[in-house]
This record gives sequence, C-alpha cells and structure tokens, in this order.
Amino acid sequence: MNKTDTASQLGFELHTAARLLKRNFDRRAKSHGLTRARWQVLWILNKDQGMKQAALAERMDVAPITLTRQIDLLEAEGLVERRPDPQDRRCFRIFLTAAAAPVLDNLQGLAGETRTQALAGISADEQQQLMHLLSRVRENLSREETVE
Repeated sequence: MNKTDTASQLGFELHTAARLLKRNFDRRAKSHGLTRARWQVLWILNKDQGMKQAALAERMDVAPITLTRQIDLLEAEGLVERRPDPQDRRCFRIFLTAAAAPVLDNLQGLAGETRTQALAGISADEQQQLMHLLSRVRENLSREETVE
C-alpha cells in the first residue's frame, strides 16, 4: 500500500471507527431511554456547566432551534434548568440539576462498557500511542477551525 492509499484508508478507518463508537454507545443508551440528543446535552453540560444555549448548540453541531426542544424536554424532566445570563438578559445559561447525577452515572457506566469493547486487545501502551496520535490529528484540524 503506498502513502496516498494509506492516508486515504486512514481517513476511512477514523470515520468508520467514530461512527461505530457512536452507534454502539447509542444502542446502549437507547436501552435506558436516552437518545443521542439527550445524552449529548447532559454529557456536555457535565463537563461545562452554565453554557449559553447557542454555545451548546454549536458544540453539538446542531441548530439552536433544534436544541431548544431537547432543553425543554430535559427541563420538564427536572434534569436541567435555564438561568438568566447576568451579563445578557436576552439569553439563558443551562445548568444540570441534582436529578441529573444518577443519569450521568449511568451514562459513564455505558461509556465504560463501550470503551472496553472498542479497546479490547489493545495494550495500555498502544492506547497511549493512539491517544497521542489522535490528539495530534485533532490539533492539526483545530488550527483550521480557529482561522475561519
């Protein structure tokens, strides 16, 4: 396999692995009543509480209007709450409630199961190397994102 074929195949493998990782996790989450849209909101907020709804939509790569319905549903279930932004009265910041903690614990368990399956047969050293290489790929692609 020449260098061009390898690079082309690598892109395909990255895309396919990411797609399968998401599908595997989605299947596990769905069995617990969690759609991708729902678990993504909770997962992102767990890492970054108090995001503006527009920033959350951008992070999820969805239109803000699409996210509004998910926030409404999660708020009705008592898992998130909207709070007015003290610097901008036109927008709200989104926060998790205490009721989200058990759901997040469940999500973390499902993520662990998915990772275990995905990384079966890959040594700790190989995992470190993979993480390092994927970080470099992400950094290379992120440079272009910040230029736009």
